[in-house]
Amino acid sequence: MLIGISLGPGDPELLTIKAAATLKRCDKVYVPGEMAAHLARPYCDPQILQFPMIQDRSELERIWRENAMTVADAAASGLAGFACIGDVNTFSTFSHLERVIRSIRPGIEIDTIPGVGVVPCAASRFSVALDGSFEVSDGSLVQSVVRLKATRPRELAEELSRRGFGHFILGSMLCTAQERIIRGGAPEDLPEKSDYFSVLLARRGI
Repeated sequence: MLIGISLGPGDPELLTIKAAATLKRCDKVYVPGEMAAHLARPYCDPQILQFPMIQDRSELERIWRENAMTVADAAASGLAGFACIGDVNTFSTFSHLERVIRSIRPGIEIDTIPGVGVVPCAASRFSVALDGSFEVSDGSLVQSVVRLKATRPRELAEELSRRGFGHFILGSMLCTAQERIIRGGAPEDLPEKSDYFSVLLARRGI
Protein backbone atom coordinates (compact mmCIF):
# COMPACT_ATOMS: atom_id res chain seq x y z
CA MET A 1 0.00 0.00 0.00
CA LEU A 2 1.10 3.56 -0.71
CA ILE A 3 0.11 6.56 1.41
CA GLY A 4 0.68 10.15 0.33
CA ILE A 5 1.58 12.05 3.51
CA SER A 6 1.11 15.83 3.73
CA LEU A 7 3.82 17.56 5.76
CA GLY A 8 2.30 21.05 5.91
CA PRO A 9 3.98 24.33 4.92
CA GLY A 10 7.27 23.89 6.79
CA ASP A 11 6.58 24.51 10.47
CA PRO A 12 7.08 21.16 12.26
CA GLU A 13 4.18 22.04 14.60
CA LEU A 14 1.81 22.19 11.60
CA LEU A 15 2.39 18.52 10.81
CA THR A 16 -0.81 16.65 11.72
CA ILE A 17 -0.95 13.94 14.38
CA LYS A 18 -2.13 11.48 11.73
CA ALA A 19 0.76 12.33 9.40
CA ALA A 20 3.33 11.87 12.18
CA ALA A 21 1.82 8.53 13.22
CA THR A 22 1.80 7.29 9.63
CA LEU A 23 5.44 8.28 9.06
CA LYS A 24 6.33 6.17 12.11
CA ARG A 25 4.51 3.04 10.93
CA CYS A 26 5.61 3.06 7.29
CA ASP A 27 8.14 0.42 6.26
CA LYS A 28 9.67 2.91 3.82
CA VAL A 29 9.20 6.66 3.32
CA TYR A 30 10.23 8.60 0.21
CA VAL A 31 10.45 12.39 -0.14
CA PRO A 32 11.14 14.72 -3.10
CA GLY A 33 13.73 16.92 -1.40
CA GLU A 34 15.67 17.97 1.68
CA MET A 35 12.97 20.26 3.10
CA ALA A 36 10.51 17.36 3.21
CA ALA A 37 13.21 15.03 4.53
CA HIS A 38 13.96 17.42 7.39
CA LEU A 39 10.31 17.41 8.53
CA ALA A 40 10.03 13.64 8.23
CA ARG A 41 13.28 12.67 10.01
CA PRO A 42 11.97 12.91 13.60
CA TYR A 43 9.60 10.03 12.70
CA CYS A 44 11.43 7.90 10.11
CA ASP A 45 14.51 7.58 7.91
CA PRO A 46 13.32 9.04 4.59
CA GLN A 47 14.93 8.37 1.21
CA ILE A 48 15.22 11.38 -1.11
CA LEU A 49 14.19 10.83 -4.73
CA GLN A 50 15.29 13.36 -7.33
CA PHE A 51 12.63 15.27 -9.28
CA PRO A 52 14.53 17.93 -11.28
CA MET A 53 12.75 21.08 -12.50
CA ILE A 54 13.27 20.66 -16.25
CA GLN A 55 11.15 21.33 -19.35
CA ASP A 56 12.04 18.24 -21.41
CA ARG A 57 8.77 16.26 -21.30
CA SER A 58 10.24 12.94 -22.41
CA GLU A 59 13.02 13.16 -19.83
CA LEU A 60 10.48 14.11 -17.16
CA GLU A 61 8.38 11.07 -18.00
CA ARG A 62 11.46 8.86 -17.77
CA ILE A 63 12.28 10.23 -14.32
CA TRP A 64 8.67 9.95 -13.15
CA ARG A 65 8.54 6.33 -14.29
CA GLU A 66 11.88 5.44 -12.68
CA ASN A 67 10.83 6.95 -9.34
CA ALA A 68 7.37 5.42 -9.62
CA MET A 69 8.86 1.95 -10.05
CA THR A 70 10.98 2.42 -6.91
CA VAL A 71 8.00 3.54 -4.82
CA ALA A 72 5.67 0.94 -6.33
CA ASP A 73 8.05 -1.92 -5.48
CA ALA A 74 8.07 -0.82 -1.84
CA ALA A 75 4.30 -0.37 -1.80
CA ALA A 76 3.77 -3.83 -3.27
CA SER A 77 5.68 -5.53 -0.47
CA GLY A 78 4.76 -3.37 2.54
CA LEU A 79 3.49 0.02 3.67
CA ALA A 80 5.22 2.81 1.73
CA GLY A 81 4.83 6.52 2.28
CA PHE A 82 5.57 9.46 0.00
CA ALA A 83 5.74 12.70 1.99
CA CYS A 84 5.47 16.18 0.47
CA ILE A 85 5.52 19.77 1.67
CA GLY A 86 2.02 21.28 1.83
CA ASP A 87 -0.90 19.06 0.85
CA VAL A 88 -0.24 15.98 -1.30
CA ASN A 89 -3.36 16.49 -3.44
CA THR A 90 -2.82 20.18 -4.22
CA PHE A 91 -0.21 21.16 -6.83
CA SER A 92 1.95 18.33 -5.51
CA THR A 93 4.75 16.03 -6.68
CA PHE A 94 2.71 13.17 -5.26
CA SER A 95 -0.12 13.73 -7.76
CA HIS A 96 2.25 13.11 -10.70
CA LEU A 97 3.77 10.08 -9.00
CA GLU A 98 0.33 8.63 -8.26
CA ARG A 99 -0.72 9.07 -11.90
CA VAL A 100 2.24 7.02 -13.13
CA ILE A 101 1.90 4.32 -10.47
CA ARG A 102 -1.79 3.84 -11.28
CA SER A 103 -0.87 3.33 -14.94
CA ILE A 104 2.01 0.87 -14.42
CA ARG A 105 0.89 -0.92 -11.21
CA PRO A 106 -2.92 -0.52 -11.03
CA GLY A 107 -3.23 -3.16 -8.30
CA ILE A 108 -1.50 -1.03 -5.66
CA GLU A 109 -3.85 0.52 -3.11
CA ILE A 110 -3.25 4.27 -2.68
CA ASP A 111 -4.53 6.58 0.06
CA THR A 112 -3.65 10.13 1.15
CA ILE A 113 -3.51 12.18 4.34
CA PRO A 114 -4.50 15.84 3.90
CA GLY A 115 -2.46 18.65 5.41
CA VAL A 116 -2.10 22.41 5.76
CA GLY A 117 -1.67 23.71 2.23
CA VAL A 118 -0.42 27.00 0.82
CA VAL A 119 -3.84 28.71 0.79
CA PRO A 120 -4.63 28.54 4.53
CA CYS A 121 -0.92 29.11 5.25
CA ALA A 122 -0.90 32.29 3.15
CA ALA A 123 -4.13 33.55 4.71
CA SER A 124 -2.63 33.11 8.17
CA ARG A 125 0.72 34.72 7.38
CA PHE A 126 -0.87 37.58 5.41
CA SER A 127 -3.38 38.18 8.23
CA VAL A 128 -6.33 38.11 5.83
CA ALA A 129 -9.65 36.29 6.02
CA LEU A 130 -10.72 34.40 2.91
CA ASP A 131 -14.37 34.83 3.83
CA GLY A 132 -15.69 35.16 0.28
CA SER A 133 -15.14 33.35 -3.00
CA PHE A 134 -11.57 33.29 -4.32
CA GLU A 135 -9.60 31.74 -7.17
CA VAL A 136 -6.48 29.60 -6.88
CA SER A 137 -4.50 29.17 -10.10
CA ASP A 138 -1.04 28.46 -11.47
CA GLY A 139 -1.94 30.30 -14.67
CA SER A 140 -3.18 27.27 -16.61
CA LEU A 141 -6.76 26.52 -17.72
CA VAL A 142 -9.02 25.95 -14.72
CA GLN A 143 -9.66 22.20 -14.62
CA SER A 144 -11.60 21.95 -11.35
CA VAL A 145 -14.13 24.00 -9.40
CA VAL A 146 -14.89 23.48 -5.70
CA ARG A 147 -18.21 24.76 -4.37
CA LEU A 148 -18.65 24.95 -0.62
CA LYS A 149 -22.00 24.81 1.19
CA ALA A 150 -23.36 22.78 -1.73
CA THR A 151 -26.88 22.38 -0.33
CA ARG A 152 -28.40 22.14 -3.83
CA PRO A 153 -25.84 19.94 -5.61
CA ARG A 154 -27.86 18.96 -8.69
CA GLU A 155 -28.66 22.59 -9.48
CA LEU A 156 -25.00 23.57 -9.02
CA ALA A 157 -23.86 20.68 -11.23
CA GLU A 158 -26.26 21.76 -13.98
CA GLU A 159 -24.81 25.28 -13.84
CA LEU A 160 -21.23 23.98 -13.99
CA SER A 161 -22.11 21.54 -16.76
CA ARG A 162 -23.06 24.49 -18.96
CA ARG A 163 -19.54 25.85 -18.33
CA GLY A 164 -17.90 22.68 -19.65
CA PHE A 165 -17.46 20.64 -16.47
CA GLY A 166 -18.58 17.04 -16.87
CA HIS A 167 -17.57 15.00 -13.83
CA PHE A 168 -18.86 15.65 -10.31
CA ILE A 169 -18.10 14.46 -6.78
CA LEU A 170 -20.29 15.45 -3.83
CA GLY A 171 -19.01 15.02 -0.29
CA SER A 172 -20.79 15.74 2.97
CA MET A 173 -19.40 15.67 6.51
CA LEU A 174 -15.96 14.81 5.12
CA CYS A 175 -13.44 13.17 7.46
CA THR A 176 -16.11 12.37 10.04
CA ALA A 177 -17.96 9.16 10.92
CA GLN A 178 -20.92 10.53 8.93
CA GLU A 179 -18.91 11.06 5.73
CA ARG A 180 -20.80 10.44 2.48
CA ILE A 181 -19.34 10.66 -1.04
CA ILE A 182 -21.34 10.48 -4.29
CA ARG A 183 -19.66 10.40 -7.71
CA GLY A 184 -21.43 11.22 -10.93
CA GLY A 185 -20.80 11.81 -14.60
CA ALA A 186 -23.90 13.96 -14.97
CA PRO A 187 -25.91 16.39 -12.79
CA GLU A 188 -28.80 13.92 -12.50
CA ASP A 189 -26.48 11.51 -10.67
CA LEU A 190 -26.50 13.89 -7.70
CA PRO A 191 -29.28 14.48 -5.15
CA GLU A 192 -31.35 17.64 -5.28
CA LYS A 193 -30.48 18.57 -1.70
CA SER A 194 -27.57 18.02 0.68
CA ASP A 195 -26.58 19.29 4.11
CA TYR A 196 -24.73 22.51 4.95
CA PHE A 197 -21.37 20.73 5.33
CA SER A 198 -21.31 19.62 1.70
CA VAL A 199 -18.64 20.20 -0.94
CA LEU A 200 -19.10 19.74 -4.69
CA LEU A 201 -16.08 19.15 -6.92
CA ALA A 202 -16.58 19.62 -10.66
CA ARG A 203 -13.88 18.63 -13.16
CA ARG A 204 -13.44 18.96 -16.90
CA GLY A 205 -12.09 15.41 -17.10
CA ILE A 206 -11.87 12.40 -14.82
